[in-house]
Amino acid sequence: MSDLLAYLPAVAALWLGCYELRLLRNGSDSPYAVRHLCRFGFCMAAAMTLLAAPTMYLEWLPFPQLTHLLGRETEMAALAFLPLTVIEIGLPRPRLLTGRLHIGVTLAALVLCAVLFLCSGVRTRHGSLLVEGSGAVLLASSDAVFTGYSLWCLAMFLVPVHRFARGLGPGALRTGLRLITASVTVGLVWALWGVSAIVTVALDSRQSAGLDPVGRMLGLCCLVLGVLGGTAGGWLSVTTAVGRWLRAYRTYRALEPLWSALQALSPGTALDLGWPPAGLFSLHRAEFALYRRVIEIRDGYLELRAFVPPDARALSDAALARFPVPPAGRAAMAEAAVIAAALESARTGPGAPADQDVTLAYPVDCSVEEEAAWLVQVAEAFTVAGLVEHMRHRAGR
Repeated sequence: MSDLLAYLPAVAALWLGCYELRLLRNGSDSPYAVRHLCRFGFCMAAAMTLLAAPTMYLEWLPFPQLTHLLGRETEMAALAFLPLTVIEIGLPRPRLLTGRLHIGVTLAALVLCAVLFLCSGVRTRHGSLLVEGSGAVLLASSDAVFTGYSLWCLAMFLVPVHRFARGLGPGALRTGLRLITASVTVGLVWALWGVSAIVTVALDSRQSAGLDPVGRMLGLCCLVLGVLGGTAGGWLSVTTAVGRWLRAYRTYRALEPLWSALQALSPGTALDLGWPPAGLFSLHRAEFALYRRVIEIRDGYLELRAFVPPDARALSDAALARFPVPPAGRAAMAEAAVIAAALESARTGPGAPADQDVTLAYPVDCSVEEEAAWLVQVAEAFTVAGLVEHMRHRAGR
């Protein structure tokens, strides 16, 4: 199981590469930038596969040290695409960062890192790289070039993206760029962790051939955050839709007690569309069902106005005294008390004329969401234990 976990960073990078490839095939406003991110994902996936600790223990590898070098070179090639992405998008960047300069630095770093590594006379044993004598200085120098180049690429990518994200308004783009910024920040810590390899070589003339546990965890966090940021446009829309469905469904169910009581008075206002239970509604149907329920409660209110008892104001005051609530909930509790009294008056038959001065506090000139939120407060007050029975008793005197 631990061997499979070692390849999780590769899986995360591969996922990002495949997502960017799909964007590229579907068309993009910045195809060259998307192409660079796609290459980054696939190259990083290959590098993480080669540098995974279990890969170094494969017996059929004739030269494991070359596998390590190929993994390092592939990781550097992957990081090279990040500054190129910033250049292609056209984000404000330091004057130092130009395409020609970056390509020159990249080629120099790749060649220098490989030459120092090969000249060190490194050999592998039990998943570790071993050197002797002056080879330790050469291997440590190779690690220093790798670490320095990684920091260069990440910094040249982080600064422009962070500045651009700060000027954006709320939305999927800003969320995605913030996650990418967090990913690159973790990547900087990951790159700095490479200093530990330099110290280990300098002290013991050895280092791990694959990613150590700390490097693997930092790499996984970096790449997972990068995947979340790169795919934010896709998963945020799904998350938003799920949130809207949950809000509609919860509001729909919260209105059930009030709706049921009013439908008992005027069942003809209910619309039967032949739909399944609310738990099976799609987003569109859940929001429409909520809208329909609000309309039916509104119609029930109209039916109920004729049954408001003449002493409704005194009854609501008595209810507030009997069932004290915080000031923010007093209006909803008074409303629920009047509704309970009016329902009892309707149940027992016509009596004294309705109170023309006390009307139900139904909101007007507001959105459906605001109307539903108010009705939820009334419905919650309506379900306070003993309220309906108390109002029935008072109204029936």
